Amino acid sequence: MTTETGSGTRGPRFSSRLAFIVATAGSAIGLGNVWSFTYVAGKNGGAGFMLVYLLALAFIAIPVFIAELALGRMGRANPVTALKVLSKEAGSLLPWHWVAWVGLLATIMVLSFYSVIAGQIMAYGYGAIAGGMTEWSVDAIRSYDAGFKSEPMGPLVWAAFFCALTAAIVASGVRGGIERASKLMMPALFIMLLGMVVYSAVTGSFGKAVDFLFGFNQMTFGPKLFMDAVGQAFFTIGVGVGGIMIMGSYMGRDVHLPRAAGWVVVMDLAVALLAGLAIFPLLFAAGMEPDVGPGLVFVTLPVVFTEIPAGAIVAFVFFLLLTFAALTSSIVLLSPTTAKLEEYGMSRPVAAFVMATVVLVLSMLTILSFSSWKDFYPLAFIGLDGHTWFDLIREGVNNIVLPLGGLAFALMVGWGLPREKVQTTLSLENGALFHTLYALIRYAVPLAIAALFLSVLIGF
Repeated sequence: MTTETGSGTRGPRFSSRLAFIVATAGSAIGLGNVWSFTYVAGKNGGAGFMLVYLLALAFIAIPVFIAELALGRMGRANPVTALKVLSKEAGSLLPWHWVAWVGLLATIMVLSFYSVIAGQIMAYGYGAIAGGMTEWSVDAIRSYDAGFKSEPMGPLVWAAFFCALTAAIVASGVRGGIERASKLMMPALFIMLLGMVVYSAVTGSFGKAVDFLFGFNQMTFGPKLFMDAVGQAFFTIGVGVGGIMIMGSYMGRDVHLPRAAGWVVVMDLAVALLAGLAIFPLLFAAGMEPDVGPGLVFVTLPVVFTEIPAGAIVAFVFFLLLTFAALTSSIVLLSPTTAKLEEYGMSRPVAAFVMATVVLVLSMLTILSFSSWKDFYPLAFIGLDGHTWFDLIREGVNNIVLPLGGLAFALMVGWGLPREKVQTTLSLENGALFHTLYALIRYAVPLAIAALFLSVLIGF
């Protein structure tokens, strides 16, 4: 396996620029683009959310994405070690590596609910093809969903299956695991999603869906919408926790970082928009509202699948698409902690399965949040009544940890490291593109994230 010497340790590399782009796009494209994006957009009214989301993606999340890749490329190691090396080189007295430790914890917390959602997706895909979803009644689907969540053993088994798949891919290494899996699943994901969009355009209320997402004539805004939109922008491309940094550490020297990052973001955004155009036309055609929350793909869409031609096949393809999307992200989320354990002498396979086991244990918090603990709100005493463990983990990571992690990465690149080193890492000349990007990282991102949190605190 090819290795290169960088600021940190020697390590594995992707085989080509295309491999890096496809694998990094796979890491960014996940349930955040389909499951989370559609229900968060639906919950926040569509167009207003879309406007803030696109602005947040362009001026906050993308600069942070590039900054995190740059840190990985400079550090050439797992996030903790990389930031230790870079902090020492910069002569900083601040403990940069603690940001990475928080990020590592966040990757595990994300995977703890990710694995449960992905497990249920696989269970639904199996149910669609085995039982014929078109033969299910509306009440039967709702009963199936309630029954699946009420008994923890079923969700635990499916989550364990998903964790094992993720660990097996990560254990196979960068080229044999992450790169190979991404090259297989990413094209398949796009083909299935495009097929779903065409199907929705023919059979669904496509015009109404387009107006819902992009008809900017009726928009309402508030602090929660802004926080959800920025959090979704970070979640949908996976920045702020170190997963993208580990991808940057696998980047070859022949990769033009901003150009590659641009391709990744375009692919990521395309999947999110296509998912909206695949799902919302079917909902509107069935006379259903889009603001149903996280259950959109587990109750509302299966109800739609019962009423359309070849519903069982469409449902199976849709849930297979979601499974691929989940896997391409989960393998990168598991990689940073796996790489850290390798530093302590563990083999990669052992490290991967150890971390997958930790994820599975923590997944019980989400599993129980959907069953016996669905009315238990652990932080109700500080005003967070109505928030289960699942809500606290998802919203805490999305809306707090990811933006704050992104803020820290932007400050490191914009203020902590020498300008010349950043410019060299980005492979950019001292021109307009570099000045614009550097200004966004150095000034716009910190100010925007600080303003966002301030507006929420004062109830703007």
